[in-house]
Amino acid sequence: MHIVVTDAERPTRGFDFSDEVELIRVGSTSDCDLFLPDVRVAEEHFQIRKVDGVEWILEHCEIPADSPAEYTRTYVNSIESNEAIRLRHNDEILIARFRLKVFLDNSSALAPRSAIVESASKIREHPLPHGAAVRGEAGEALTLPPGMVSTLADIAFEINQCADLSSLMGTCIKLVQQHFSTHQVWVGTRRRSYGRLEFVETRLEDGSIGGDPHLIDTFVYRCTERGQQILCSKLDAFPVGSLMCVPLVADRGVLGMIYLDQRRDGAPFGRQEFDSLVAMGAVIAKHLDRIVADQVELQESIKAGQLSFVRELQSLMDPTNVPQWEGLQMAMYCKPGLDSSGDIFDVMRLPNTLASFVCGHVKGHATNAALAMAQVRAAFRLAGLHADPPHVLFRALNWILHDPQRPCEFSAAGFVMNPKTGAMQFATAGDIGAVVVGAGGQLRSLVQESMPAIGATREHAYTGGAGRVEDGETLVLYTPGCWTVANEEGKSIGRGQLINAISDLFGQPASSALDELLSDFRAYFALGRQPDDVTFMILHRE
Repeated sequence: MHIVVTDAERPTRGFDFSDEVELIRVGSTSDCDLFLPDVRVAEEHFQIRKVDGVEWILEHCEIPADSPAEYTRTYVNSIESNEAIRLRHNDEILIARFRLKVFLDNSSALAPRSAIVESASKIREHPLPHGAAVRGEAGEALTLPPGMVSTLADIAFEINQCADLSSLMGTCIKLVQQHFSTHQVWVGTRRRSYGRLEFVETRLEDGSIGGDPHLIDTFVYRCTERGQQILCSKLDAFPVGSLMCVPLVADRGVLGMIYLDQRRDGAPFGRQEFDSLVAMGAVIAKHLDRIVADQVELQESIKAGQLSFVRELQSLMDPTNVPQWEGLQMAMYCKPGLDSSGDIFDVMRLPNTLASFVCGHVKGHATNAALAMAQVRAAFRLAGLHADPPHVLFRALNWILHDPQRPCEFSAAGFVMNPKTGAMQFATAGDIGAVVVGAGGQLRSLVQESMPAIGATREHAYTGGAGRVEDGETLVLYTPGCWTVANEEGKSIGRGQLINAISDLFGQPASSALDELLSDFRAYFALGRQPDDVTFMILHRE
């Protein structure tokens, strides 16, 4: 077990726990295994306990009702954790101003050191101006000027009227400019406690839109990634004479920052103005946290609705009356994903009695993916009426789907086969599975590695291949979601294990082969996680 602790007030530290350790105590007293000195962290806030000699469980400790840490929230991968939770490799725990990165894999023995080196390197890349005063966002008392408490109450009342991020940011800028009489105010926010600032707004004293301030990348890194509050009282060598910036620290982590510079009267910012901005930032962050929580919930609801729409479209397009050919057995299986959807498959009897079939996965925004799936289905049926070979279908689909404004890609395998002889024409595009299992278990991959996904490249000249499925051989097509299914420990089945399972299908009828293949997935489906659609098409020549 390796844990890297990032602290806004101290250098990044790495902790290495041997395999014999069964319990790691985390709290604000020095006798804890992980010492997090902050009043918002209880003396013993939570424990990381080993279970069955393998797994690690985060368990919360009972916190006294009168403790300042009573309302401190703990997040695992930005999701609030109230109950015991099993930790996985690379999980991130957020509490107060601390970020704990967990490395369970013994192969990551150098991870803490590399994380520390990386952190130190980024600090060197973002030096602060000479004379800048820096402190963390907690642990130091504020000295507010007379009347500031009443002002904060007024600010809280006004920002509570804001219903979305846009109005909140605009109101923040107005309030900060009114209170500090500053030349420029710059506000950035994000919906998660990590990553870039998604929404940025800045205004000059005359109300016009301003550009990015000098060294803003440095201040963004220092505030959002290290949680630092920065005061530069005097900057003779810079375009602005004085500046302040503070992070917006909410319950779910740092969700943004406020920057302001150069008072209209030219007077430098002092300690009282700095403390006032810190207090204002705390009030603003509280409301920002609520708005972000509402937006995340709304986005998840929208995503669920979009996913439901795509699945409904899939169900309408799944072939119901699959044609039958003598000597050719077919078995198909499709299971919808939890996070995304986009698999499509179809079978058609051509006018010359040949068999045409396609299997693939559409990747893109839900609305674009749904439209692309309908286009794929229509183009496949139209190509079948003309007896077009697969690579001609792919060229036409690429012309339809390629749109830089609404990007969407289709990874696919298309086949036209003579069921009597097994002779076939085929084409593949993108990341797809297509393999022939010989009568003795040997495998022949039909994937054309050099072919990009359909829609990814403008006017790509897709080429076809030719081959034969001999008597007793089996053709297996499968989508990318098949190798991303994860077990209870979060480990995906992977391409290698999937190919091994497919190689064991030799010599079996299509339905029996599918049953055996799904039995290898049974434990994954029951206890693990399936992020994307899973689709198999199995064709066996008797």
